[in-house]
This record gives sequence, structure tokens and C-alpha cells, in this order.
Amino acid sequence: MNDFTVGILILLVVTSAVSLIAISLLGRQRLRELAIKERIAMIERGLLPAPEADPARFERAMLLAYAVRRDSNPKSARYRTLGVMLMGLGGALFLLIAFAAGAPDVAFGIAGGIFVLGIAAYINGSLIARDVAASAPVTPTPTPASPLTPPPPDNIAP
Repeated sequence: MNDFTVGILILLVVTSAVSLIAISLLGRQRLRELAIKERIAMIERGLLPAPEADPARFERAMLLAYAVRRDSNPKSARYRTLGVMLMGLGGALFLLIAFAAGAPDVAFGIAGGIFVLGIAAYINGSLIARDVAASAPVTPTPTPASPLTPPPPDNIAP
């Protein structure tokens, strides 16, 4: 096989791996969203949802999801954007050097380094968003009383 065929095969393998990872992450996010919507619907109907195994962890996860979705920290959004841009630049440089110059070995070295820098910047942005969410104070939300639980008696002395 010549270098062009090897480059195309590597490109296909990397593209399919990245696609599978993206699809699995989107599926997990959708399942979390559905679970949260189901819980909210139960609360709106007056039903008592099952208690979380770790309420503090649940609150932190909700704050993290809110912080990431809302980009409340512009620094983390900038790092993630920079990471995506560097990964794109690394991929484009790889294609240019490997196919236009005919030097796939050099392309792996130069473009691979830029691509890895992009991954590092993206991970850094994600970690900054998590740090912001983890450092936010956790305020417990009050749980609505069950319709089956009677109210406490008023005739008890303090």
C-alpha cells in the first residue's frame, strides 16, 4: 500500500473513533436530561420522587450541568474554543503536509503536536468549568411533602 492509502485509512479510523465517542457522549447526556425531566414532572404532579443516593453529589452535578450549559465562566469557554480550533488546525496541517508535501512522517510530528495541544486546552476548559461548579455553594432544595404524610400536630409544646 502506498502512503496515500495509509493516510486515508488512518483518517477514516480517527474520524470513526471520534464519531463514536461523540455519539456515546450525546446519548449519555440525553439520558441524564430525560431522568431530570422525569423527576421534575413527578414533582409537578405532586408525587414524591425516589430520593437520590447522594443528594450533595446530585446538586453538584446539577450545578456542573448548569455551569457548562450556560458558560457562566467565560475563561472555560475560551479554553474549550481554543482547544477545538487547535484540533482543527492540527487536522488541517496534517492533511496539507501529508498529502500536498508527501511527507506523512513529518505531518504526524508537527500536526500531531498541535492536535495534542488542542486536546489539552479543551480538557483544561472542561476542568475549569468543573472547578467553578464544585466551588459554588451547594444549597439544598426543599423536598415537597408527600400527600400521604400527615402534617405535624399543632398542639405540641416547644
